[in-house]
Amino acid sequence: MNSLLQIITLIFSFLYGIFFYLVTIYNFVIIKNVSIIKKYLYSIILVIDVVLLYVYLMYKLNNGHFHIYFLMMVLFGFFIINIYYKKIVNFCKILIYKRKHLLKYTK
Repeated sequence: MNSLLQIITLIFSFLYGIFFYLVTIYNFVIIKNVSIIKKYLYSIILVIDVVLLYVYLMYKLNNGHFHIYFLMMVLFGFFIINIYYKKIVNFCKILIYKRKHLLKYTK
């Protein structure tokens, strides 16, 4: 595998870690008010689907070559977005509030 393909795969793995975190947050919202059996079932299905999607996309991207540093980049992306998620959400809320505030005064 050439170095350009490895860099593309590393970037993809990092972005997939961010995607995995966002899907996990969405899963927590969905399973908040269901029974414990459904919580476990939905979580297991989510993990299986996310892993299968990652394997499929890796197969399409680089013929299915897996290295430990690809998985480390997925974890790195997951933990980075975990640290900065609340800051990003608050920044987006501020931008939306300012936009609504500006639109209110321009009409």
